[in-house]
Amino acid sequence: MPTRILTFFSLLLPAVCGAQGLNTVVGIHGSQFTINGQPTYTPASGFPSANPNLTGTLLNVRAVQAIFDDANYPNQGSRQHPYQSNTLGPIFWDYPDGPWDPERNVREFLAALPDWRRSGLLAFTVNLQGGGPPDGNYGERVYLQPHNNSGFDLQGNLKPAYADRLRRVVTEADRLGMVAIVGFFYFGSNERIQTAPDDRYVKEAIVQGCRFLKNLPHRNILIEINNETNPNSYKHRILQPNGALDAVLLAQQTVERQIPVSMSWSGGVMPRGSRGEAAMRAVDYVMFHTNGQSPEEVHQSIQAMRRWLGYDRPVIINEDGVSAFNLHAAVEEHVGWGYYDNGLDNYRDGFQAPPVNWRIETPLKWLFFEQVARLTGSPIPARPEYSALEAPEIELFGLEPNQVLKEPAWIEAIVKDRHPRWPIKRVEFYIDGAPYSYRRSAPFLLNNQEWWDMVDVAPGKHVLRVVAYDQQGPRFTEICSILEVPFVVEK
Repeated sequence: MPTRILTFFSLLLPAVCGAQGLNTVVGIHGSQFTINGQPTYTPASGFPSANPNLTGTLLNVRAVQAIFDDANYPNQGSRQHPYQSNTLGPIFWDYPDGPWDPERNVREFLAALPDWRRSGLLAFTVNLQGGGPPDGNYGERVYLQPHNNSGFDLQGNLKPAYADRLRRVVTEADRLGMVAIVGFFYFGSNERIQTAPDDRYVKEAIVQGCRFLKNLPHRNILIEINNETNPNSYKHRILQPNGALDAVLLAQQTVERQIPVSMSWSGGVMPRGSRGEAAMRAVDYVMFHTNGQSPEEVHQSIQAMRRWLGYDRPVIINEDGVSAFNLHAAVEEHVGWGYYDNGLDNYRDGFQAPPVNWRIETPLKWLFFEQVARLTGSPIPARPEYSALEAPEIELFGLEPNQVLKEPAWIEAIVKDRHPRWPIKRVEFYIDGAPYSYRRSAPFLLNNQEWWDMVDVAPGKHVLRVVAYDQQGPRFTEICSILEVPFVVEK
C-alpha cells in the first residue's frame, strides 16, 4: 500500500474525530501505529520511559470472548448439559456461583480494562465469533464447533445483543486510551453463516459489521476480518487466502478508509502474483500469529514476513502464547505482540475459556503485565496470591538466598511436575526482571551452562527469577510457578 494512503489514517482521523471530542484515534503513519497523531509508546504519547523499540507498536491481549454468548445455552454448555471434549472432559460456561451470563462477562471485562491500561497495555482483540473456548477446540472440532457463538445470523445480519456489547467495549476502550482490534469471523463458527456460491451472506456480514463500526462515534478501532486466514479451516471462499482480497476490498470500501482493515494471516508466504499475496498487499497493516514458536522462531517469522511484504506498514502479532521471551523477541523487531492465555474454564486461569476472570489474578497473567509495565515504564501491578494443586514445584540447586557468588556456580532449577497427564513445557530464568535464558527440557540449568560464568552480569545485588511452565491441555493452556531468589555477584 502506498505510504500516502497509510498517512491518511493518521492525518485525517484526528481532525475528523477530534471535533467529536473523542479520546482515542488510532492511525497509521508509514510503518507505525499512532494514537491521536503521535507514534505509540513515545514521550509525546504519554510514555516517557518506554523502551524505544516499542515506538509505533501495539502491545495487546487476546480477549476474543469479551462479548461471548452461546445460543444453545442452557440446553447445552451448562453444568447440567455440558459439551464433551475428548481431551478435557465436560465443557460448560456456568460461573462457580451462578449460571452463565453474557452481561456479567462484558461488565467484568470492562471493569478489568483500567488495570490493563495502567500497566501500559494499549490494545486487545475481541471477535464477533469468539475463539475456540476449550484448549484444542474440543480436541477434534475444527469445523462447526458445537457451541453457537456468532454475532451474525444465517444471512449475515449483525445481532443486536452482540452489537451492543461490542459498542460498550469500544466506548470504554476509547475512554481509556486503548485500541480495540475487532475481529468478525472465526473458524469453527463461520459455518453459522449460510454458504452461497457468491458468498453473499458473508459479504453481508462484512458490510453490516463495517457499517456498525463506522457509524460509532469512535475511531479507536482496527478491523480483523478473520482469525488466521488459511485454506483449510474456513468454509467460505472469501475467508480463504484465494478469496480474502475480496473481503479486504469490501471492508475498506464500506468503512471508506476511516478504519484500518486487515486479517490475521496463517497461510504462509504465498507465491508472487497469487491472490493470497494480493490480499496481504491490500491490507492496511500486517497481522499474523506466532503460536508455538520459540523466541528465535519469532524473530525469523517477523523477518520473513517483512521480506515478503516490505517495510511500509505496521506489523502486529495479535496471538502467540504466554512466554515473555516471545514478547521481547517481537519488541526487539519493533513489532507489537499479543498475549494468548487460553485457561481452563475455571473462572481463574486464562482469558479465553469462559467463564473468564478478566483480572490479573494468576502468576501467568501477572508476569505478562509486569513485563509490559517494565517495557513501557508503567506501574507494575501487584503480584496476586495464587494456589493450584497442579502447579509445578521449584527447587533451586546451587544458589541460596542472598548468597555471594565470586566464581562460576552450578545453578539448576529442579522442577517437580504434579500433573500426571501434561508435561513441564519449559523453564525460564530472569535476572532483575529481565529475560535471561530458557530451557525446554531437564536439566534446567541457568544460561544453559553447567557452571554459570556470570560474565554478562554486573557486580552487585540481583534477583534471580525462575518460572516453571506446566502444560495443562493438548495445545495451549499453561499454568506456572514463580520462585525469586536474591543474590550478590562479586568480581
